[in-house]
Order: sequence, then structure tokens, then C-alpha cells
Amino acid sequence: MNDMRRVISLATALAICSATVGCGKKEEKNNSSGGAATTTRQVIETQPVTETLSGLDLSPVQNKSDVPADFSFETEAEEGELSGSAAVLDQAFLGDFSGTGFVSISSSGDLVEFEVDIPAEGSYDVKMICAADSAGVSNQITVDGSGLTSFITNSDSFEEVTAANVLVPEGKHKIGIKAADGQCYVDKLTISPAPLIDLTQYDVKRELCNPNASEETKRLYNFLCDVYGKYTISGQYSGNNRGSESREVKSIQETTGKLPAILGLDLIESSPSRVANGSTGGEEVPLQAKDWWLNQNGIVTLLWHWNAPEPYLGVNGKNWWEGFYSEATNFNLAAALNGEDPEGYDLLISDIDAIAKILMDLDDYHVPVLWRPLHEGGGDPKWKNPWFWWGSAGPDAYIKLWQLMYDRLTNVHHINNLIWVWNGQDPTYYPGDEYVDIIGYDIYAEKGDVSSQKEIYDMMKSVTSEKKIIALTENGVLFDPDAAFSDGTRWAWFSTWNGEFTIKDMVLSDEYTPFDVWDKVYNSERVLTLDELPDLKNYPLDTEKYLEEHPDEKPAAE
Repeated sequence: MNDMRRVISLATALAICSATVGCGKKEEKNNSSGGAATTTRQVIETQPVTETLSGLDLSPVQNKSDVPADFSFETEAEEGELSGSAAVLDQAFLGDFSGTGFVSISSSGDLVEFEVDIPAEGSYDVKMICAADSAGVSNQITVDGSGLTSFITNSDSFEEVTAANVLVPEGKHKIGIKAADGQCYVDKLTISPAPLIDLTQYDVKRELCNPNASEETKRLYNFLCDVYGKYTISGQYSGNNRGSESREVKSIQETTGKLPAILGLDLIESSPSRVANGSTGGEEVPLQAKDWWLNQNGIVTLLWHWNAPEPYLGVNGKNWWEGFYSEATNFNLAAALNGEDPEGYDLLISDIDAIAKILMDLDDYHVPVLWRPLHEGGGDPKWKNPWFWWGSAGPDAYIKLWQLMYDRLTNVHHINNLIWVWNGQDPTYYPGDEYVDIIGYDIYAEKGDVSSQKEIYDMMKSVTSEKKIIALTENGVLFDPDAAFSDGTRWAWFSTWNGEFTIKDMVLSDEYTPFDVWDKVYNSERVLTLDELPDLKNYPLDTEKYLEEHPDEKPAAE
């Protein structure tokens, strides 16, 4: 189907969808320090709501374990089976060690394994006496060669580190410690039954940061709060913003029999500097977003690869279409925000206003959005290497821009369909609880690494003392949902990036995620796919109150 036919098809579907409702006009005149904005809103009237959970099971999910309480396995690291360049050392440069030495793992893939007879399937704590050359070194716990979870070593002398709640099947298995991120030294290993997961960590704040959020946005957010810690919602970014017609989405369905619940779209081509240079395709985003929510009962997430304003492009030999990268623009965000570059500030405002028109249109059609602007602003928090211009001026400028955008969209344009998702990566870039609803992180793990990425999840939980939903806002590799739920890494959703991370030669690819994991994820009872979503437009605003009125739908106690 060519693009023109798709546009016509989508427009026709939307016309049919809205034919049963009325259309009202609302004119708003908005003023701010960035200049006046006058808009005429075409607000679509909605049908009356009949609240329902659609049979969604909201029972708490606690780890199941028949592990004997007195089980314990203990071994010296040097007694394990070594692979790669792993080696046994006996020097005392890390302090005293037990046994005859300790194991050094450094290169990616180095591995030390121990054969363990596991008495029952369940969650186990793997405790290690280990050290590292530098703080923040992350490595993996493997079971039969597959990485399930990770742990961080921060000390340059031997100390106890725990990889908690590792899911291990019954029987004889090889439990391993695998190098992933840097030099690690392991002296001793102990395996014992893990305590139950603390489920209160998933009881998050229920109020959105925008007090005027629309009703459908509140309903979606209440759903996200309800299922957090109970399910992970599947998501996929579509190539070229083709939505349900993209090869990524189609290939997932062809292989797994399921469709992702969340559709990811990018506002990149609506950046004014790209439009000025002849980019097209930006008009696809609102059409696809409306179709996914209105016709398919799916969830929409939007990001914006914000091409820097036109006068600041074409530097360092880079092309205009690379203008979202720091190295491809000489735009100085700090100068624009502190008054040194008033033209730059005005262009920031006009760019935000251009995107506001798209978001207002979706708001008028009652399409709630998981809005993820200024993504990856801090780059990698370990290396402090922002690669996008909105983060390269440092955390202070980034935070000011986030707050400016929030104020402009929320208080000037009165856009009330946004759930604000922050994934600035580096915790120092966090703009504040009053500007953020959900915290996310983008992870592009090594090919085939289906571990839960627990250390990053835990780092994001520590960004604020307020309990917020934590999501895997972009991923290259899918994670094992059983392992993730076992160790408490219960990402609210994942959104696999498009292109090579999903497809190759126009069909689903196993280059990053093995086929058996694709199938396991999309058919897991802990992962919600499109067909398993409740009726989101009629989802309760207050689930507790709804269940009091419908006691027959109350979930089973844990």
C-alpha cells in the first residue's frame, strides 16, 4: 500500500470513528513571555463512559518458590570452570582473600561457572565476595550460559555484593559470573533462598503532574499505575512512522501471533528546520496516533528527535538532517536560555509551538500520549557524554529547557493529554517531581543479552524519593520476563527500537533478540499485548472505588 493510499485509508477510518460524536469549537488566546499564541481548537465530543476493567486480573504477583529454607551452596571462585581470558590470581592487592586465590574476569564474555544442584525452582540470592578496579562496574549472573540479571561492584577491595532474586529452575545447572562492563575480581560465592519481593515498591503516586490532565489521560495513567508490578506492557517503534503498517509491527505479529500494545512514533520530521529543508512525512504521526488509540485501543508514545533551529545547522561537515546531534549544530542552549542569544530563545519557542499544534490536535481528539521529549539528554551517566544538543550544555540548561517546554505546552497551549515521561539517562538531569510523571531509561544491551538490566532499573528508582513508574523507554534487546519479574525488575513497559533491532530483510530478526525470546515475551502471561488491553477509554478513574462498587471483580489476595 503506497503512502497516499495509507493517508486516505487512515483519514477515512478516523472519519468513521468520529462520525458518531459531535464536534465543538473552542477558541483560546494564550500569552507567555515567549510571545502570544492564539489557537482555535476543534474539540471532538466523546461518548458517555461506562467504566469497566474488561476482566483484567489485577491480582498481586509475588514470587512463587518451593525452595527449602535451609538450602545453601558455597564455593571458592577458583574452584569454578573458567572461560575466555578469566584467570586465577593469588596476589593480595585487593586485601585478604579466602581459599587459594580469586578469579579475575575482564573482557566481555569472560566467565566463571559452578555446577549447582538446585532443589526446587525459585528465586535465589547469589552473594559474592568481589572487587573491581573502579566504581560502578556492572557484570552478569548467568544460568546455563544465559544472562538473567546483573550486579554492580563499587569497591576496589573485597566486599560482599548480592545479585538478588535470581530465577533458577530445579535440577543441576551451571551458575556463572560473566564479565560485561569491566574488570571484576571474585573471591567467593554463596547461593541461598531469596526473600519475597517487597510489592509496596510498585505502589506509586497516582496524581499526574498536570492537575488539568484530561479525563482519558487520567484513565490511561490509572491503568498504568494499576498494572505496574503486575505486568509489563509490550511496545514497538515503527519504522518511518508507518504505525500498524510498518514491517516491525507486521513481523512481530507474523512470528508471535501478537501485536505490541504501545506504538512508538517520532516527531522528528515535524522539526521546523527539517521542514524548511524539504522533509516530509511529519503528517503521518497524528494520523497513526489517532488510528492506534481510537480504532485499535492501543497506547501511543511520542518522542521528538528535535533538529536544532535552521541558522545553527551545517557545522563540522555534518548534514542538516543530523541536526539533533551535538556535533552537527553550534546551537548553545545555555546561551539561548540565559539571554545571550535572544534569537536562539525565540527559535526554541517557535519550535515548541510548532510541535504544540500536533499535540493539541491529538488532545482535541482525546488521544492521550506517553510524551517523551528531550530523551537521552545526559548521554551515558557513567561517561558523561551527551550526544544530543539539548543535553550537551549540561544538566542546568537541560532542566531549564524541560521546565520551559512543560510550561509552554501545559500552561500556555493548555495541552492536557500528556503523560510526561523523562529519560534523561543521567540522574543529575532530572527536572523535578512536579514536571515528571514516569521515569524511563533507554538500554541497548549487547546482542543476545536478555538479562533484566536490574542495576539500571534500581538506579532509576533512586532518582527521586517519590515512588514513580519506571519504564524501559527504548530497547535494542528484549529481556526475559520471568527473570525480570523474579528479581523485581518489573519494567512498566518496553519499546523496542525499529530497523535492525527488530527486522532484517523485511522479516523479524534474531540478530539482537533470539526468536525463542521474541515468542516468550509476546506470549508471556506477564506481558500485555494489544489484544489483552482492557477498554482504555472506559477504564476506571478510581479503581479502588470501582471495585467497592463491583466486589465480584476484586482481585485475589496474594
